[in-house]
Amino acid sequence: MAELELLEDWKHYFETRHEGLGTTYERFILHEHFSRIRDQYGVKSVLEAPLYGMTGISGINSVWWAIQGAEVTLVDHSRERLGRIKRVWQELSLDARLVYVPRPYASLPFQDGEFDMSWNFAALPPDLKSDNLLRELSRIARKVIFICLPNRLNLFRPFCKRLQKANGFSKRSGINSKIIIDIMKSQGWQLGEAGYLDVPPWPDIAMSKEELLRNIGLKQCAKRLEREIADKGRISVLDYFGGMDKEMASRMRRYAFLEKSPKWIKTLWAHHSYQIFTPMEPIQ
Repeated sequence: MAELELLEDWKHYFETRHEGLGTTYERFILHEHFSRIRDQYGVKSVLEAPLYGMTGISGINSVWWAIQGAEVTLVDHSRERLGRIKRVWQELSLDARLVYVPRPYASLPFQDGEFDMSWNFAALPPDLKSDNLLRELSRIARKVIFICLPNRLNLFRPFCKRLQKANGFSKRSGINSKIIIDIMKSQGWQLGEAGYLDVPPWPDIAMSKEELLRNIGLKQCAKRLEREIADKGRISVLDYFGGMDKEMASRMRRYAFLEKSPKWIKTLWAHHSYQIFTPMEPIQ
């Protein structure tokens, strides 16, 4: 079977720049968590490794940090993808250090404590051969580590797996967050906070709304939705970053009324969970 990234057609997003409502929404939710982490831990340098783990335009999760003046470093195992990411950052007139590292990211070419924060979004290997990667993220970070995972307890997870299997997609298996906690603890990092994020009113169907309609037999509805998207233009956070759609953040916030819902609701409905780790020993 082809690699997951090829099945997800990551190149498509660079060409169309259309990410869809779900992906655009979750980027703005990430920005809110970034703002809180920056203020709490004084983050001025960031490493995102690995960067590939979600749909949409790869390599722009950390654009927010660069806009805030932080130094950003991005790690990926595809030279072609890094080249496309570089062009997107250049379009935004922003700088990021792009570093090629072959999988499984067992050794990252950075100094101990080189970054204030290391992080990634839904990018850990599916079989959790992450021991070395997590140890490396621990080694190169000084203040905080932020890990986001697909929510294993989401109500629609079984449906997603069946639907994607029927359409020839492989799906990343859920990662047990306790294993991550144990690995991080062995490296001198403690769990400072854990919770759920990305809790929109729509279900976690792991595909575009038009794809969902097509898969359940409503092809005409899917075609109408596709025509509406064509008429209205793309949905992409790049338009917000580039100043072409300054109201996008406020529009996305209209869908965020479940982000502060009770834990039991978020446990069953959130699309992602997160963990924030801090050093057990005070920073020297």
